[in-house]
Amino acid sequence: MKKQLITFVALVALPVLTFAQTADEIIEKNIAATGGADKIAAVKTFQFDQSISIMGMDMTGKSTVVVDKSIRNDVTVMGQQMTTVVDGDKGWTINPMQGGTSPQPLPDDQLKTQKGNMHLFGTDLFVAKDKKYPIEFVGKEKLGDKDVFNLKVTRPEGVANYFIDATTYQIAGMNAKVTLQGQTSDIKIKYGNYKPMEGLNLPTSLDLENPSMPGPLTITVSNVVFNPKVDPAIFAMPK
Repeated sequence: MKKQLITFVALVALPVLTFAQTADEIIEKNIAATGGADKIAAVKTFQFDQSISIMGMDMTGKSTVVVDKSIRNDVTVMGQQMTTVVDGDKGWTINPMQGGTSPQPLPDDQLKTQKGNMHLFGTDLFVAKDKKYPIEFVGKEKLGDKDVFNLKVTRPEGVANYFIDATTYQIAGMNAKVTLQGQTSDIKIKYGNYKPMEGLNLPTSLDLENPSMPGPLTITVSNVVFNPKVDPAIFAMPK
């Protein structure tokens, strides 16, 4: 009778124990799959090129980031360059596509969103753990044909759900609510084409959907350079 009782308890407990993988365990495995905390933390600055495609229109871009401090994005479309910069708690932009040729301060909501991007792409969960953002394990589900773990992260700029591949523990996707120009919208990103880069494994393609955009946007990352010397003057707002 005792053996039967132990067997019964084991069978009942098995689904609970299988499901009870914690957010901390998932994040630790994600960080390990990315290359490890030491490798991620060692990146203080980085630059990369972007190829951007939306609705048959192709653009190119270059980004420079000083982790947790500054970011500059330059995007060229139809022969014109759009620039967006955040430096500390301030930001500015030049957008000739909207008739602007002189720098303008970034609105507060755009500033807040851009500040959330001042880290190495694909390392969001490392950042969430390091900054002690509230994290909740929602459960295991499907993202397309992949089994994924759903982690809800409350970031300063909004709530984001990260979908972690249950096999590779790499970030497969992210859904977030973002408020821009007074409008709250749902952003969806799919991460793919992970590649090894100096001991790190990072996504090099991102498919982004946002109801405010005319269609899906695809970003392809290339020419990543870690820890280049960055001149602080590139973040200064032109006079």
